[in-house]
Amino acid sequence: MTSKQPSRYLWVLTGAALSVALVFLILWITSSPQSVIEVRVEEGVVFGETDKSVCYFVEPNFELRWMHSVEKQWWEEQYQRESAGLLLTTTYFEAFGAGTPSTETLAAIQKPGYLGYQINERLPNLDWVVSRLTKGEINYGNHQFLIHQWLPDYSAVTITPKAYGLIDRLKKDFCHEFSSDGSGQRDGSTR
Repeated sequence: MTSKQPSRYLWVLTGAALSVALVFLILWITSSPQSVIEVRVEEGVVFGETDKSVCYFVEPNFELRWMHSVEKQWWEEQYQRESAGLLLTTTYFEAFGAGTPSTETLAAIQKPGYLGYQINERLPNLDWVVSRLTKGEINYGNHQFLIHQWLPDYSAVTITPKAYGLIDRLKKDFCHEFSSDGSGQRDGSTR
């Protein structure tokens, strides 16, 4: 009987240690923030038919792409997430016009059919107005978020780098989880 006592004591002690370790692991996972890019729609406007006004993505680089309202040519801006904001690295456009940054240095990598400039401007966030006429989209990773299909014309969107804990991530949707047809339904992809 005495030989079984140390074994039982060892099992209880091991179980308690594993329980404490599991609690600390859960606390660490739920409190460890992950850097994300948050896309927030102005108050009162929603993505499609859902009640969501925020989505996010984790990729550090993204592109805004839209058709210039006057010249009817595509413009693209490349951004990188930084700890203190966003870095506009390069712009690409198919044609010159008003507002073209022609005094900047040419981008090291030129895309066929586009002229690119190196910008390297830091911004705390980015405010963007959506219009179906300009066909605005946000591209990141292998995803294309056709935001012009989701929101009414002239909806104000703020794009901001943030840090989300696990609970925040579970409460919000990835931007690419919305169907590309603008129906407001999730496309069935998993997180």
